[in-house]
Amino acid sequence: MGLKSQELAALPLFADAAPEVVDALARRGAEVRFAANEVIFLAGSEPRGWFVVLDGLVRVVRGSRGRQHVVHTERVGGTLAEVPLVESGTHPATAIAASPTRCALFTRAALEAAIAEHPSIAFLIARRLAARVRFLVERLDERSSSTVDARLVEFLLSRPQVAGSSTISLGMTQHALAEELGTVREVVARALRALCDQGLIDRAGGGRYRIPDRRLLAASVARD
Repeated sequence: MGLKSQELAALPLFADAAPEVVDALARRGAEVRFAANEVIFLAGSEPRGWFVVLDGLVRVVRGSRGRQHVVHTERVGGTLAEVPLVESGTHPATAIAASPTRCALFTRAALEAAIAEHPSIAFLIARRLAARVRFLVERLDERSSSTVDARLVEFLLSRPQVAGSSTISLGMTQHALAEELGTVREVVARALRALCDQGLIDRAGGGRYRIPDRRLLAASVARD
């Protein structure tokens, strides 16, 4: 399925790109779709090309010995596979569609042709790769300088509240949350139970929790 220039142009990724640059990419790309939980690519596999997320959510994970963690997640406007594209190697991690997802896919040959026409596309990809490196460095610093409990509290406070209430939804299973926080499900379950025992959160059922006092919950991390 072909791409629409208007849809690409609406993404923040192409906010500063000239219309002719976006058109050159749209002519050479293809739309690909993935069902929820479908693998987009596997770690160690040969790359198909560069992916730009048009709709949905993608989790990029790595794992060993039965345990995996989320390296990064990509929503609308996010990109995937810059590393093997530039390095001419294999994928260093696995990408999984966390919900029904649409992506624009640009093969290496398509990108080379577009770059030959508009060299600025190469700088656009380089900026995305640089942003990825910066994000991973910051994530590594966060993981090494904060506890799982602190990361969990930060996650809970970042979740949107259900309209007119103090209730939030995890938005994922405890297993998926553990991968997001860089730990295992048992640790997340124990940390959630401890917060409930302290009265800092209340179970509301269905993966939802009520936060009686957000300042008190935030302060519990500061005390640690």
